[in-house]
Amino acid sequence: MRRRIAFTVITAVCIGLATACGAPADLQLNPAETTVEYNFRDSSVPPRYHRSYVIKASATEASITVDSYGDVLRQETAAMPAETWAKVIELAGTLPGRSHDIAAPKPGCTGGSASKVNVLDGGQVRYSKSAENCGGRSDEPLTETAAPLERLFDMNDLLKTSD
Repeated sequence: MRRRIAFTVITAVCIGLATACGAPADLQLNPAETTVEYNFRDSSVPPRYHRSYVIKASATEASITVDSYGDVLRQETAAMPAETWAKVIELAGTLPGRSHDIAAPKPGCTGGSASKVNVLDGGQVRYSKSAENCGGRSDEPLTETAAPLERLFDMNDLLKTSD
């Protein structure tokens, strides 16, 4: 009897520790009230070649603003297909677990690009993560989340540097 009680207590403690130390929990998002913002900052290059952009998306539409060091170059808006939004919500919801390994770049790492994702639900920031793609660091979880949104636009045309 004592062994059975001890085994039960040890099992409960182990399960509690395993769940407490695991990856961060997924976000529970309301697709109708969620907005996702993706910011891409290009590396430091001459203004003619520099292209940064912000995509803001909701259940009904997505907009993109392309700039070069703050000078707006292009803006577009696209309707949001339901299947695209469902994928974005799925990816945004799993960001805490997929991006918890992203660490700040080491000092002296300059010249790389950067990404940032903000997930808002009901106007409140539910999740925000920035990543520098510099010195071998990866911003992949953030770029994966943005990929379905980027496919709504002709990114080659929007980011071209010459006519």
